[in-house]
Amino acid sequence: MNRRLYFCSVVSFLLFAPVARAYNPTDLKTLLATNKCIGCDLSGADLSRKRLANADLQAANLVGANLAGANLSGAKLGGANLTGANLNKTNLTSAVLQAASLIDVNFTNTNLTGTDLSYANLVNTNFNRAILSNTDLAGANLALADFTGANLSTTSLDRANLAGAKGVTTSMPTRKIDTPAPNNAPIKPNLPTVDEGAPTIRNRPRVYRIPTGLGRPERTVPGGTRNTGSGNSGLD
Repeated sequence: MNRRLYFCSVVSFLLFAPVARAYNPTDLKTLLATNKCIGCDLSGADLSRKRLANADLQAANLVGANLAGANLSGAKLGGANLTGANLNKTNLTSAVLQAASLIDVNFTNTNLTGTDLSYANLVNTNFNRAILSNTDLAGANLALADFTGANLSTTSLDRANLAGAKGVTTSMPTRKIDTPAPNNAPIKPNLPTVDEGAPTIRNRPRVYRIPTGLGRPERTVPGGTRNTGSGNSGLD
């Protein structure tokens, strides 16, 4: 009887135990050697305290990755999947994370000054004591996000979904994306724009998707999303 119970418990553990995420070692070497790894698999990788300023990680898989204390200032992470990643005390100043997936991300004490998070999926994200000076959250999905202790006075929340968010009120002043930024900073476009000449990522076009119901009608083109009007430029 005991043997049968033991057998059943082992089978249950194997069936329901969480599957550990494993990154691609080749992709990790490529990133550390070249500071560029578009569309690569770095899920679960330990990149804590790494110097990755201006790294190109567009559309990369960083699910569950540890980026705590890393320097990602100016990094390109548009369309990347960072669901469940640890970004505690990370330097993301002036980084681009347009339309990135950042569900359940820990941004506690993270520097997001001038960071572009427009149209990103930030459901249940923790922004406790994060620095959000001139951060662009226009059109982002911020349902259930926690902004406790964060300063949103110069943050763009235009068209953002704030259902159930903590630490933010409808009366809180927010800067609209199409109004002049403080200190005569350049005005950002209303919709994500990317370089249409960028390479395909693992046999698929680089397409950044806007969360359903947010933003203005648009068409999808190879290399990203852009407004149907003229005048859009690619990301630097």
